[in-house]
Amino acid sequence: MDGTNDELQSEKPEVSTLDENEKSLNKLETDRATFHFVADWLSETKLLYVEKRNGFYLLNTFDFGTGESTTLYEDSSIIIDVLVHPSKKTILLHTSDNSTSADIKLIGLDGIVQHEFSIDSSELEIEWNDIDPALILFTSFHQDWSFDIFLFDGNNEQFGLLPIDAPFPKWLGTNKIITQEVEGHSLDGGKLHVYDYTYESWDEWDVSGVIYIDTFKDSALIGQLDDQGNINYSIMGSNKEIRSQWTMAAVSNYSEWVFTEIDWLTENKVIMTGPEKGGLLDELDEPYQLIQVVDGQREVLRNESVAGKLRCSPMGDRCLTGYEGEKLIDIESKKETEWLIFS
Repeated sequence: MDGTNDELQSEKPEVSTLDENEKSLNKLETDRATFHFVADWLSETKLLYVEKRNGFYLLNTFDFGTGESTTLYEDSSIIIDVLVHPSKKTILLHTSDNSTSADIKLIGLDGIVQHEFSIDSSELEIEWNDIDPALILFTSFHQDWSFDIFLFDGNNEQFGLLPIDAPFPKWLGTNKIITQEVEGHSLDGGKLHVYDYTYESWDEWDVSGVIYIDTFKDSALIGQLDDQGNINYSIMGSNKEIRSQWTMAAVSNYSEWVFTEIDWLTENKVIMTGPEKGGLLDELDEPYQLIQVVDGQREVLRNESVAGKLRCSPMGDRCLTGYEGEKLIDIESKKETEWLIFS
């Protein structure tokens, strides 16, 4: 069920304005009982959030500049997750009515459903291609934690199973998929393999001890442990060339390494959180830092941050942080504002 509803539309959250020193951005005042979660940015001033009213889950937009809140889409099923493609033209909704299946809807900025299909799954991981919004990887976990990996290609409406044994594949460009293979303990890391689904061929990268992998377009961010117990991060291209490197403190919870969210702004610029000193997670006594890395050069944006949600605007001028994305940080001034107010 798409579009808006007069009764739902009339129940808009209250809006208040920040003071002049906070650039006159607006705050969103909403009811804790109806609020669901903050999703992601649509533009430098507009973001998406989800709430539940009168039995429907509503996908709403909120504009910091105007204070306007509108309903883009509504659904009778639970909206579990919302992803916004980097192009800011397509939105992915993960909804469900039961614990053994997931419904996927791709909608445009007009709220009209472009693609819709279901996947049998107890848990679902989604990896959206940063370049082509029609390409999506799904890892479908079953109740016994076995899994299958599917590729949806909206360009030709194909949905098929891939011969990949690692549960968390990442895109590398538009026709390659990179995976991490761990043979021993997860703390020791593993190797990287690249699958070209066009030619159905595999390639192994000459790197080992990889404890972290993430990608953006045709770049891969790889984390490896050094002799001092820190993490060496490298951004590598699809041809395996190293583009930049930096070091961060490592955190573990005894059985595995603990990583916070990383937000890519460009292929050489990321924003992330991390502690100044590493160690065991439950023994850390200092707050996390919010850090911007450009061409391998680190800049601490804030010394006190939380290892929660991290969503930055398309140009990277502002970032949402906090456990629920309730805090807004202006990157230039480094000022933090609590924009989401619960009544």
